[in-house]
Amino acid sequence: MFNIRKIVKETIIDGVPYKPGKPIEELERELGINDIAKLASNENPCGTPESAKKAIIETIDKLYLYPDGESFLFKSAIAKHHSVDYNTIITGNATDELLQIAMITFLNQGDNVISSEHSFLRYGQMTKIAGGIYKQAPMKNMRYDLDAIYKLIDDKTKLIVIANPNNPTGTIVYDKEVRNFLDKVPENIAIIFDEAYEGFVESEEYPDSLKLQKEYPNKPIITMRTFSKLYGLAGLRVGYAIANPEIIKYFNIVRGPFNINMLAQAAGIACVNNTDHAKKSKELCVTEKKYLYQEYKRLGVEVTPTEANFILVKIDDKYDGQKIVDSLLRAGIIVRPMGAWGFNDNYMRITIGTHEQNVKLINALEKIFEKTAPKTNGASSHA
Repeated sequence: MFNIRKIVKETIIDGVPYKPGKPIEELERELGINDIAKLASNENPCGTPESAKKAIIETIDKLYLYPDGESFLFKSAIAKHHSVDYNTIITGNATDELLQIAMITFLNQGDNVISSEHSFLRYGQMTKIAGGIYKQAPMKNMRYDLDAIYKLIDDKTKLIVIANPNNPTGTIVYDKEVRNFLDKVPENIAIIFDEAYEGFVESEEYPDSLKLQKEYPNKPIITMRTFSKLYGLAGLRVGYAIANPEIIKYFNIVRGPFNINMLAQAAGIACVNNTDHAKKSKELCVTEKKYLYQEYKRLGVEVTPTEANFILVKIDDKYDGQKIVDSLLRAGIIVRPMGAWGFNDNYMRITIGTHEQNVKLINALEKIFEKTAPKTNGASSHA
C-alpha cells in the first residue's frame, strides 16, 4: 500500500478542510423536522433577486457552450457600477477563489501573510496551501488591531488581509486608522480588503478602499467583494476584485480559463444593473438588527455590535453553550458555534434573518433558558 503522506505537498499534510455551517438538508435527515431557520452561514434572507432568476433562465439554453473566459459583459457592468477602469477588475468563483489566487500569486515558500485572530478561517488555510506562513495579530475590543498587525511585519511579509467588516465579529476598522496604517506599511506588501459584508455597513467611519487605491497609487491595495451576501447569490459563487492593472495581470495568469460560469455571470450582471434587491436586503438587516439587540438584551445575551448581517453573541457562562446550540437545532434553528475561531462554546455567530425567523430564534432561546438548569460543578443538566 502506498504512503500518501510521501506524495502530498508538505505544507498541507496536516491540514484540515474548512467545515461550512450545517446544511438544512442535513438537519432534516438527522431530526426529521422541517421549517428550519438556517442562521449559521450569513445567507441573504431576502433570497435571490427576481432579475437574477430571469437572467439565469434566459441563459440556460446556452449551457452547452463554454462561458466567456474574460467575463467581458460582467466586468464591464462592474466597471460602470464603480466608475473604475475595466482592466482593474478580475471576476472569480466568489472571493474564496480570488483570495487563493492572490496567495498563489504573491507567496514564495516561507513568505508570510498577516491578518488577525478571530477572523475568517480560510486565510490561514489558503496561506499554508500556497506554501506560506500565517501570522495572526491579537484583537483589541473585538476589532482588528492595525498597530499589532504592523508590529508583525518583517522582510518575509508579502500580504496583509483585512476583513472589513470582519467575520465573525462583525466589527470594522475605521478610515482614519486605515490611513495611518497605509502611511507606515512598506510599498512591497500587498494589502487585501476583504469586503464580503460591505453592503450592510452603516458606519460613516467605514473606509472607501476604492478611493484609497487612488489616493495611495504606490501601495498595492486590493478590494475584494462577493455577491453571496447582499445580492443573494451564495449558491452561484460570484465575486470580484479591483486593483491596479499590473496586479490584475498576474492574477489572470493564475486563475483558470473559465473560472466563473455562464449562469453566475448573467446573474451578476442583473444584480449590478438593478440594485433594488440589495437596498431591500440592507433595510431588512438594519431593522431586524435593532429588534435583535433589544431582545438579546432582554434575555441577558451579550452582543458584539455589528456592521454585517450577523451578530456575534455570547450566552451567559452559567449555561453550557454546546447544549444551547443542540437545543436550538432540535427547535429547527441552525446557528454557528465559534469554537473553531478561538472562542469558547458560549459564543455563537447568528445570521440576521427575516422577522419571522428572528422571532422564532428569540422564542426558542427564551424557552431553552427557562428549561435549562445553570451549570453546577462544571457540568450542566436539563430540568
